[in-house]
This record gives sequence, C-alpha cells and structure tokens, in this order.
Amino acid sequence: MALTEQERAVLLARLADAREALHQLEIGRSEVSLTYNGEAMSFAAADRGSLRQYIRDLEAQLGQRRSARARGRGVIFG
Repeated sequence: MALTEQERAVLLARLADAREALHQLEIGRSEVSLTYNGEAMSFAAADRGSLRQYIRDLEAQLGQRRSARARGRGVIFG
C-alpha cells in the first residue's frame, strides 16, 4: 500500500520528533514526550529501547527498513 504525500509527511515529522527525543535522552534529559492526534507518548531514560523500536516502526512504514522488527545476525565460524 503506497502512502499519500500527506501520510508520508506526517510519518516523516513523527520520525524527526522521535529521533530528536532519543537524542535528548541520550544527552541526559530524564524524560521526553511526543504528541500526535491527541495521543501522548512519554519516554524516560529507561525506555530508550521502546523509543528505538518506535523509530524502527516509523522507518518501516516509510519503506526505509525491510521490517519493523530488528533481526539478529547469524555468526558463521569458518
């Protein structure tokens, strides 16, 4: 399903905000909040993994990732 330009713009704005929120947590801010369409999401430093997953989900919706789920990499011993 292809995204409309409006849907793509909304997802890109959300992705930019989520990346900025992650940056704020990484530099020591104790909590960040994101709000879209009346829905608020708050992330604390301990929630970095959840915020990273949210970013991966947005990237997947935008076609920047093959899958929203992070995949493990196999190890090959020769």
